[in-house]
Amino acid sequence: MSRHDARDVVAHLAHDPQSRQAYLPIWFPEDTGKTTVRVPCTLGYHFIQRHKFLHCTYYIRSCDAVRHMRDDIYLTVRLQLWMLEQLRLIDPDWKLVKPGLFTMHIVSLHMFRNDFIKRWP
Repeated sequence: MSRHDARDVVAHLAHDPQSRQAYLPIWFPEDTGKTTVRVPCTLGYHFIQRHKFLHCTYYIRSCDAVRHMRDDIYLTVRLQLWMLEQLRLIDPDWKLVKPGLFTMHIVSLHMFRNDFIKRWP
């Protein structure tokens, strides 16, 4: 039974290690246009294993360079390492796979004026 979470992506990669479809969505198409609640900045995470490396691409719509970017990078790399750890528990062949590239696509990287002034008066 599907849980619609990161464990589903692990199961997918364990079943098909060369998949190009190992994507963990945070922002769903049905969320489009819903402006009554705060929407997540993270769109999703794509994982792909190539040449014995597990790569992660992180798609994010908006990121504060001062307040959130470090945490977003750290947490995404931790997720990448967690995925690899889980895959190694399922299939010993994944023990040969190393953490690969981390790529982050930020649509709107920004800094608030007050943060800029604090750093560069």
